[in-house]
Amino acid sequence: MSGLKAKFEDFLKITDCKMHYEFCNGFLLEFQFKKTNFPHMIGLHKLKDMTAIQTYAGKAGFANQVLSKIKKGTLTEADIKTSKYFPLIQKRYEEFTLDNLFSLSYTDVIIDFDITKLEKSKLTKTKFILFEKNDKQENRHLCVAGNEKDGFYPETFFYEPSDYYLKNQVQEKTKKFQILNSDGSVYFEDEF
Repeated sequence: MSGLKAKFEDFLKITDCKMHYEFCNGFLLEFQFKKTNFPHMIGLHKLKDMTAIQTYAGKAGFANQVLSKIKKGTLTEADIKTSKYFPLIQKRYEEFTLDNLFSLSYTDVIIDFDITKLEKSKLTKTKFILFEKNDKQENRHLCVAGNEKDGFYPETFFYEPSDYYLKNQVQEKTKKFQILNSDGSVYFEDEF
């Protein structure tokens, strides 16, 4: 499936589901993707020269406005590739697939991400990082923010060729992964 609209339609397949992780240390992590996560997770906010995106940047309803343009076909993959900033998100865009989001569930996770162990980072809210190396040994990251009281949410998805965000962090193994339908029934389950 190719194209920006096709990526969005693929992403919609999991927006009514809860992702439920049980780690070997006993911690349970649960979050749900929302359709409004899509523009940020795919990196569209970084395309600073695209009027169709920047008109709404930083404003309430940003995601819904951008999603409306994607659905109508007035913001396409061809459009975003014309941005001079597209090379900054190209790998992120290419790596953001439903299969890759699922495959992140079969990997180790960083627990209690510690931003102070990095020279610089904007991941100030991140608590967990699900990560996986692709076939070139480069890393995909799904960052999860929040807390047990208020709940957790997917913060961002990105690609990084090095282990920069993984070094010196506390890592844990995933014991069990479930995708739960909106009615609580199990859509998918796997134990490791």
